[in-house]
Order: sequence, then structure tokens, then C-alpha cells
Amino acid sequence: MARERSHIARGRSRELWGVLAAFLLALFLRLVPARNAFVEGGIQFFSYDSFYHMRRIVYTVENFPSTLWFDSYLNHPHGLDLTWPPLFDQMIAAFSLLLGGSSQAVDMAAAVAPPVLGSLMIVALYLLAKKLFGTKVALLSAFLLAIDSKHIARTIFGLPDHDPLELLFFLGALLLLAYALTERNRWPKYAVPAGVLIAATAYTWLGTPAYMAALLVYGALQIALDLKEGRSSEETILPLAAAFGVALLLLLPFWDEPWLKPSFFGAVGSMAALAFFFVLSRLFFIKNLPWQAFLPTVAASSYIAFILSYTIGVGGEIRSLFRSGIGYFGGGDLARVGIEEAMPIFSVYNIFSLPGLGLLFALAGLVILIFTIQQSGFRRDQMLFLVWALFSTAMMVSQARFLFLFSISGAILVCLLFFWVGERVRSSVRLEKVDSEAREAGIGIFLLILLLPAAASIPGIAEYRPAISGDWHETLIWLKENTPPTEGFDTPVMAGDYGVMSWWDYGNWILYQSERPVVANNFQAGAEDSARFLLSENEEAAISIADARGVRYVITSQKIVYRKLPFLARWIDEDPGSYVQISKDSDIVSYHHFARFMKTMLAKLHLLDGSTLGHFRLIYESQTTDGLTFPVSQVKVFEGVEGAKITGTTPYSEPMGLILEMRSNQGRSFQYHSSAMPVDGRYEIVVPYSTEVTDGVSSVGPYLLGPLLDVAGGEARGVDVSEEDVLEGRTIVVDF
Repeated sequence: MARERSHIARGRSRELWGVLAAFLLALFLRLVPARNAFVEGGIQFFSYDSFYHMRRIVYTVENFPSTLWFDSYLNHPHGLDLTWPPLFDQMIAAFSLLLGGSSQAVDMAAAVAPPVLGSLMIVALYLLAKKLFGTKVALLSAFLLAIDSKHIARTIFGLPDHDPLELLFFLGALLLLAYALTERNRWPKYAVPAGVLIAATAYTWLGTPAYMAALLVYGALQIALDLKEGRSSEETILPLAAAFGVALLLLLPFWDEPWLKPSFFGAVGSMAALAFFFVLSRLFFIKNLPWQAFLPTVAASSYIAFILSYTIGVGGEIRSLFRSGIGYFGGGDLARVGIEEAMPIFSVYNIFSLPGLGLLFALAGLVILIFTIQQSGFRRDQMLFLVWALFSTAMMVSQARFLFLFSISGAILVCLLFFWVGERVRSSVRLEKVDSEAREAGIGIFLLILLLPAAASIPGIAEYRPAISGDWHETLIWLKENTPPTEGFDTPVMAGDYGVMSWWDYGNWILYQSERPVVANNFQAGAEDSARFLLSENEEAAISIADARGVRYVITSQKIVYRKLPFLARWIDEDPGSYVQISKDSDIVSYHHFARFMKTMLAKLHLLDGSTLGHFRLIYESQTTDGLTFPVSQVKVFEGVEGAKITGTTPYSEPMGLILEMRSNQGRSFQYHSSAMPVDGRYEIVVPYSTEVTDGVSSVGPYLLGPLLDVAGGEARGVDVSEEDVLEGRTIVVDF
């Protein structure tokens, strides 16, 4: 007996050390990118949304516990209401205050949170997998998730986002519900905290009703199985109802807030659905109706309820919730305009690539899971996981952004595939003649193959770099230090003094790093005006958009000219093929821009330095140059100005033109040129540059003005233009 207890103790000790090893491995891998995040004594954050989380966290630290619900620095000059649930930002702000509340403490707290949350998920996954499938599957699942590049990419150092916290909460809720559904006498002990975690998920993510829907689908399916086995449905309904009831109570204080209303109505609808399930199941049980009719009856009743929603006051809320939920199973307009994370997974990942192979392994594991559940007699907790796995798979296939969500169930599914194959190899009659060591070697090789899609990306983790690093970071620091500051950054109630125009991808960067209002940011507000401005084919149309948006500065980049160009076109319902032809030869992508593109503001600004434009001038370009046909700086900043009017009489009927030799802040020489056709013997050319020498982008000498063509008596004249002439729109008369 003592020997048996000792053996059990050693087994538990090894198990604990295994979990700890998986946790530490996960934490280490997620901290590795920190080596590239520390720049000039500060932290550069990864991705795009993380910068707005930082914006909100900093505000919350300064106004704790209040957070930002309206930001006048977005969608300039209109501002934007925010519908992000606040819990993640408030938790980071609270932890920052515990560390002293300094800017360094805020940055460090936000940067460290993702790897810590991601590593805690390893432990939660282990506990869930152990409950469902035993210790071996649990330990291997934990190690697989620890090295999973899909999971690592969203939980690295310096990527503060709500996703890890949201998923950790709901993973905990699934674990507790798995116990509540199988512990007959102690289910309240697990169902109540599960409800707390569901509510916490709602306070973290706007899309929590999608998770609630998965639990309802499980409930309906499990009740049908209960009816098949002649069992009471109370063991299914009571734990779920208790969890939703607790969640509903915790959501009541803020039920009418836009950021919580979907989850509140989701919880109310879930309670109503469970009540209906209970009544319907009792009817089926008492009347001995065929269990196969239960799910069709639920589906038909749901459809009728949806139709009846048009006759009740809250029907609009119900339909809106339903449509938003359906949206998680398809990217819709966001996918159409080229937002990669909203696209179907296999349009982002090549099915024959290593990541694609890893997904196929997980899908094979899903089939094994179904067989396993059939053999176990449809255990309630395993059925719950099956429904969750199916939901996460459907969401992942529909939109690539849910790959992180799928990584949790995917880790378990791959492990189920491994152990299923291992058991078949060991027990196969056909392989009886094969040496047992050879069999084990084959199983080991199979495991390596299964781990390869995840492990192959591990060496690249050390190369993760914040996308903002380099030219963009330097440009935005320059913008902050060399342009007029705007009022209200810390208290964004009123519109800023001016706005900055760029493509929406870079809006959060500009806002947080340069502390300037932006027209478009990563919430896509203002994106259409941004696209229309950049693709405008005449300056007057662009000026109209810029004036309406209060734009003073425009930032362009090589990525907008090339990779982002098709998406700009789709935003305004234009054919990308009319601007650029994209061809791929092996790993080389070629871009051939057509004449229409060269007429756009984007081309005139970024490729031609604003030549022919009268109201926009280059004021900064980044150090790194890129491109073959047009080797230009990666990032450029332009200023919108009134422009000086050079006008006068001319005896020539030919176009009048001017040239100004320029030198950029990087020392690059370029020419500004423009022209105009005389009308009734008069010409007028608006120019954006002065001829005064400055430290940045500066002219070299005066404008040379004259007829473009060689004409008898034609001469070029030098014209000086002051900075005041340009800024105030003064007129300079030059008669010929």
C-alpha cells in the first residue's frame, strides 16, 4: 500500500513538473521578442490595435477607474464613440498604478501582460484536457500550445490586446462547466464561478454572445441525447442556467451601455432559450415523442421567434445581435475590401504549406474526437468540448483572425490524433511481426511530423520585430517634434486643431506615437475618405476632401503604393486592375502600375514628390529607400498649404511652366515642376514651396519660369517665393 502511494506521489510530482516545464517554455518563447522591442530606452509595441490599447490604458491610468468612451482624435474632425469593453485596459491600468503609475511602469505592465496571460492559458488547457481525455493528452496538449506559432504570435511581449484575457476567461468557463455538467451533486460549486468568468469575458470582448451561442447549441444537442437515452435534461439545463443566471446578474449594472448591451441581450436570450428547452424536453419526455424531432423543433421555433421579433419593441436588438453573431462566420465587407484577418483561412494560408498542414492535422483530430465521444457514450463534458471545437473551427475557417481562438482546441485535437494513431500502431495485427522498438520509433516520427508545423516557426520568433520600427517610428517621432502640437490629446473631447491623413492601417500609430488627430485608423472610421483622397485624380477633389476633414498633413508609404493599393480601390468600389497589375513568379511579387494610377494623388505625392500639385509639399522623407521602378523613401510626410499664386501676362500661346531644384531632408536632389495654359493672355500657377533655405526639405535657388516650348523671344526668369507667400496664399505677379 505504501509502495502504491509512493508510486502515485511520484507520478503526480512528474506531472506537476511537466506542467511547470510547459508553462516556463511558453513564457520563455513569448518573452524572446522583447529583445527587439526595446528601443532607445523605451518599448516599441507590436501590431496596430495594441497602440490604441496603449492610448486607452494611459488615459485610464490618469483617470482611474474611468476609461475612454469617446475620442475626438479619431475620425477627425468628428471623433468616434468607442465600443471596446474596458476590462483589459482597466486591469493593465490598475497593475500599472500598483507599480507606481509612471510611463515606464505602464509600458512594462502592458508589454508583459500578453506572455503571462498566454502562459496561464497553457495551464488552463492542461486542466481541461486532463478532465476530458486524461493526463497524457493534457501534458502533450500543453507542450503543443506552448510552441504553437499561432498562439505565440498573439501573446508575445509588447502586444497588449484583449484577446488573451478574453480567451483565458472563457477557457476557464469551459473548464468549470465541464465539471458542472459531470458532478451531479456539486454542480453549483462549478457553475457559479463559470458564470462569473462568462461575465468577465463579456466585460472584455464585444463578441461574447458568439460564445454564448456555442453553449446554447451544446445545450440543445445534449438535451436531444438525453432524450435518446431516456434521461432527464435537468443535469444539462441546470448548470448552464446557473452559469448564465450569474453572468446576467453581473451584467445588469451596465446592461444599457453600447459595449455591453449585446452580451446582456445574449445572456437574456440564453436564459429564455434554456427555459424553452426545459419545457420542450419535458413535453418530449412525458409524451414519449421521438427524440430525433427535438433539434428540428428547436430550429423551427427559433425561426418563428426571429420572425415574431418584428412585432415586439426589442426585436431590433434581437435581430442586430443575430446579424452580428452571423458576421463572425464570414468577413463580409471587411473581407471584400481586403482586411486579411477577416478573410477565410485558406485564402490566407496555403493548404500545402506547413501552417496549412497543421490545420489539416487538427481537422483530422476533430474526426477522431467524434469517434472517441461515440465510444465513450457521449459524455457531457466531451460533448461540450466537441461543440466548442466545431464552433472555433467554423469561425477560424470563416475568418483568419480566429486562428488564435482555434489554437486552443486545435492543440487538443492534434494530440488526440497522435494517441489514436499510436494505439492503432501498437495493437495492429498486421504489424505484429514488426519489432516493438521499431513501432515506437515510428510513433515517435509521427509525433515529430505532427509537431513540425508548430515547431518550424520557433527559430523565427527571435526575429519578430515591431512593424513600426525603423522608418515609421523615426517618421512619427519627427512629426511629433516638428509640427505644431494639437490641443486635447489627454482630454479628447473637442476636435484637434488639424488632422493627419494616411491609410487606416497606420492611424493608431500616428495617434499614439505622434499625438496627432487622424482621419482614419484601425477601426476603419474615415477609411473611405482616406481612400478617395489618395486615389483622387485631380487636386481639386482631393482638396475638397482634405478641407472637409481638416487635414494639414498627409503621410504616404511604399506599402500603400504597392501592397495596400488594391484595398484602397475596393473601399471606393473601383477595380484594382485599373490601377495596377500584380503578378507572382515564385516568391517574387511584381507590380506594374497603369497610367490611371500615375494620375492619383498617391502617385503624385509619394512617387513624384508632389510635382504638378499646388497645395501639397514634401516636408520629410525617411532614410530607407525601396523600389525598382521608383526607388523612393519608404515613408514620406506632406503638408497641405494655401500655395503662392504666380501669375501675370504672357504674349505666348504656349503653356507656361516652372521648375524648382529641391533637396530633401535626406540630401536627395529632386525637381518640382508645374505648368498652366494661358487664358486670354494670362497664366496662373499655384506653387507649394518657398525658395527660402531651411534645414529640412529646401529649395536650391529660385523658380525658373517661362514658356515650356522654345518660342521666339522666350526667356526663363527667376522667381523668389517667401514662406509667408506660400502659407498665406499671396499673389506674385510676373509679366512677360
